[in-house]
Amino acid sequence: MEALKKEFPKLSLKSFYIPYEISQKLLTPELSLKWVEKAYLWLGSKREKVQMPEKLYFFYQDGDMRVMPAVAEIDSYVISGIKTISVHLDNLKRKIPTVVGFYTLVDSKTGALLCIMDATYLTAMRTGASVAVATKYLYNEKSARVGIVGCGTQARTQILFVSQILKVKELIIYDISAKAIERFSEFLRRIKVNFKVAKSLEEFSECDILITATPSKSPIIREEHVKNVKLINAIGADGPGKQELAPEILLSSLVIVDNREQAIYGGEINVPLKNGIFTEDKIFAELGEIVAGRKKITGGNRIIFDSTGIAILDLFVSWGLYQKALKAKKVKILNLH
Repeated sequence: MEALKKEFPKLSLKSFYIPYEISQKLLTPELSLKWVEKAYLWLGSKREKVQMPEKLYFFYQDGDMRVMPAVAEIDSYVISGIKTISVHLDNLKRKIPTVVGFYTLVDSKTGALLCIMDATYLTAMRTGASVAVATKYLYNEKSARVGIVGCGTQARTQILFVSQILKVKELIIYDISAKAIERFSEFLRRIKVNFKVAKSLEEFSECDILITATPSKSPIIREEHVKNVKLINAIGADGPGKQELAPEILLSSLVIVDNREQAIYGGEINVPLKNGIFTEDKIFAELGEIVAGRKKITGGNRIIFDSTGIAILDLFVSWGLYQKALKAKKVKILNLH
């Protein structure tokens, strides 16, 4: 063993971690929006400088784990990162979040660990920012009647971020769980947002924007529920077999995805595609193409943003958080190597 120790001496490589409370303090909506928009712009204009393999899934009885790597050149630095994020429905019984994850930034020059940080809060923030950026580019008015179906954790960041982009004239919420509605209602009162609880899904037909954030594996939103809706931000379908919208809604709308390959595999369109109801050529664009100005929306079609959650967003947001924490001297040394 002593001989082996001499062959593997301690490495003079600095690694850091960001404590959870520091992440919560520094990762503001403004920071998240800035880096998510930048990520979409990069993806739409400099794709050749981005490596983003498909998510790797591991399935369990009560959920799954996803490994999400990405590499991109950001501000002349080649940055590598991997998010490991798990969804365990039984965590509710354990009184911990359903979604738990961590993020690792890697030094692309040496391969050493650069920084590790929480990804539970980061994921919620970047997903909220993703939908806000989509709303900014896909909805042309300064105010909206907003509906949210699914009152879990994501509903909180959704309303916070959408409120950064436009004035919410009216908010309608719905969930099959009375407890979820009660908890979300308490949150909305704390942040002083006026709302009403829908008695049925038909009440969403007069909304301008509908956000769906459920883990449903069968359509819960029908055409009659979205008669006058101009933008649907569908964020619940983020894995194979998940589906929130009836296929006829997809067929009568302009479909924009965050990432084509990922949406085909596990986005809102994945089940209709497998069933031959929807075809790949009906995907109008990726959001990055819209942000970069490579594709333009014309006409008054209802728009669906199929958001699956892509690794490049995590990479950019974690890099932005790391840079901010480094500048503020809030990173902690992790003696790993």
